[in-house]
Amino acid sequence: MKRLALTAAILIASGCPLVAKDHAAEQQLLDSAHKPADLFQRNGDPFDLEIDFIAQFKGSVPGHLSIKWQTKDHWWSKVEFGGFEQILITNGEMVYTSRNFNYTPTEVLNLFSLLSFGGKSPLRLIAQKERDRTQDGISLACVQAEQEIYVRDSHEFCLDLASRDLVSNEWQDQPVANKVVKKRQQFAGYVDFDGKRYPKKLELLENGVVVVSAIVTNLQAAPFDPALLLPPKGAIERRMCPDIKPPRGIKESSPSFAGAGIPAGIIEMSLTILTDGSVGDIRITHSSGQKADQIAIAAARKVKYAPAMCGSEPVVSDLEVRYTFKMN
Repeated sequence: MKRLALTAAILIASGCPLVAKDHAAEQQLLDSAHKPADLFQRNGDPFDLEIDFIAQFKGSVPGHLSIKWQTKDHWWSKVEFGGFEQILITNGEMVYTSRNFNYTPTEVLNLFSLLSFGGKSPLRLIAQKERDRTQDGISLACVQAEQEIYVRDSHEFCLDLASRDLVSNEWQDQPVANKVVKKRQQFAGYVDFDGKRYPKKLELLENGVVVVSAIVTNLQAAPFDPALLLPPKGAIERRMCPDIKPPRGIKESSPSFAGAGIPAGIIEMSLTILTDGSVGDIRITHSSGQKADQIAIAAARKVKYAPAMCGSEPVVSDLEVRYTFKMN
């Protein structure tokens, strides 16, 4: 299982391999967008980060995220959104998760994606071409980039030419029920902290509509309380294993949407597979509506797995699952 860490997935150019000479300048510009990620990888002093956010869930619902950071291997976070509450702790090779729902709401996952939490992105983006434009009186350099493997997954990153601050990241999700979903992350209000610059305002838009708006209310060096690393009672425990053998299904169960009156769609979820092979936590990462989600969750809970293995020891792990369905 990948090590959990705070990392700027919005700025995912880090680690890209060498590119053709004719795109070297574009790649260098794209790489410069990665610099703010050092906030969560640096060896500086501990810090506190506080964020107020509003997400759209049957109306505008406020939330709050707190981060207490010592190092990339020792940190604590708490998110509250409506009636949902989650605490996530990284303590060396152990990660502990405690939440009061059996899944993380999509709106919270959207926030994490916007803020780049949850680990290094597997994407490796290669710069293709650059175009300059002006937006709200600001001169921008916009770089188009594609995944090294999945060339259809294309992003456009726009940077302020004067400050080199990242202004936006735009891409198109896979169509759901033949509906195109265009997503755009926007960043503004950059401030200096520990020799770097970080945005204080962050937004996620879907088809031009703001679905998450976040404001950094506090970012400052602060002492870290080691007591925060003690796991809450009942927290799910994960051990980080670099050579983990992933879980595999040994008893299948597929959801049946027939007769449910549900249109075509895609449901994506993250399952926590416990050491006995049973399904623990379920997080919906792409929803097709509450009714379809509940059918998929019920089916997922019936699947039996051989657990992930770290050497000869079974360990808790996460597994990504996708269901695609359509009306007959």
